[in-house]
Amino acid sequence: MPIARVETQTDLLVMARVADRVGDFETSYSAFSRVGSVGPLALDDLDAMASAAGALGHGREATRVGELVYVRLTRTDPNAAAGKALELGAAWLSRGEWAVGQSWIRRARDLLAGAPESPALVQLTYLETVMSVLSGDADLAAERSAVLREMSLAGTSTAVAGEVYYQLGEVRRRRGDLDGAFAAYARAQELGVVPQPGAALVRCALGDLAAARAEVRAAIAAVDRADLPRLLRGAIQIALAGSDLDEAERYLGELESVGAVDNLLRGAVLVRRGRYREAVTVLQSALRESGYEATDAYEWLAQARRGLGPSGR
Repeated sequence: MPIARVETQTDLLVMARVADRVGDFETSYSAFSRVGSVGPLALDDLDAMASAAGALGHGREATRVGELVYVRLTRTDPNAAAGKALELGAAWLSRGEWAVGQSWIRRARDLLAGAPESPALVQLTYLETVMSVLSGDADLAAERSAVLREMSLAGTSTAVAGEVYYQLGEVRRRRGDLDGAFAAYARAQELGVVPQPGAALVRCALGDLAAARAEVRAAIAAVDRADLPRLLRGAIQIALAGSDLDEAERYLGELESVGAVDNLLRGAVLVRRGRYREAVTVLQSALRESGYEATDAYEWLAQARRGLGPSGR
């Protein structure tokens, strides 16, 4: 008679850590969650769980766990706590929650007061630049941008500077400043960061679908597994813009095969396929989850309801 194997907490931790190392976010998150439901996780494990949740598209859970990591870091490592505060601030800003994002940025500023130049300080300067741009404070934006430029020219954490220029490009792209986005992406590339899928999405917005497809495909072919979900999401958007639904579904399948979930994009594909009733259900799920662009979700949901007819049901 076969004997069922009972997984111990140690087994689950080993499974979670191995899965985290190889980029199997679904297994990693599930195993860490099971261990965490019984007792507190070690700090590194808790941080890995937050990262896995984010990679899977569980924005709210990633933020919740990230905040627990921050609280514990403030007791032992203020510099690392500042880095986590910046990560959380950026996450809130990306969702349009400016007040919450600013509060996390202020915490990071307090923790970094008087600290020497570091990657965290570069990230802080970038986020303050973004906030000044969004608030319309031209003088502060110019001053912060100059500081950021000096940091990158001085060779301070080139990779971090490149990433923050990429993120600045993302902010500009979403605001419709395509020229500004291209400039930021170009600077990111100069600093060694591949500016994808952002640059391809700008080309898509300008109507150059062939170039957009070529760029994102090349990036997908060369990317590490950890960065694949971001690129696949961009590829799906470009395929939808070109009405290539087969390609969009293929990329969506690849996205889900690496354990990532994106109900907004799945709902968009369903709308374009004319499967409106399914689309409504999926898009309503997207709206209940954090991490999605609510405006985009509402637009696709409106299309789905129009497709269902006057009753919208």
